[in-house]
Amino acid sequence: MVVDANALLVRRLYEASHSRDMETLASLIAEDAVWHVPGSTLISGEHRGRSAIFEYFRRMGELTGGSFHAELIDALASHTQAVAVATATGKRAGKAYDGSYLLPMRIEEGRIVDVRLFNDDSDAFDSFWS
Repeated sequence: MVVDANALLVRRLYEASHSRDMETLASLIAEDAVWHVPGSTLISGEHRGRSAIFEYFRRMGELTGGSFHAELIDALASHTQAVAVATATGKRAGKAYDGSYLLPMRIEEGRIVDVRLFNDDSDAFDSFWS
């Protein structure tokens, strides 16, 4: 069933991210995918293409000295969409971040093609990443 496959795709995304399995991440994210990050911070913007998305991931790790960690709470899915319900923590420049977020994803042919980040506290997110 497609719904189950899309929820599994989200789980695999987080597992591959935790283990830094770039090959699996590449298989899950379309070459021309777009990852939208709100705000006007050091990581905000429309990251277009898999290589730009991977650079965004790398930059988060770099800016936090490797302390950034995202934890999947649940994955909800339909035939063409999935949503990650997750938390994120990290430390940077004397600041700590601990927040929740939703990550809606559009999925086509078994790959993520569009992602939009929605934070529970945009002020805390902006303060941490600015």
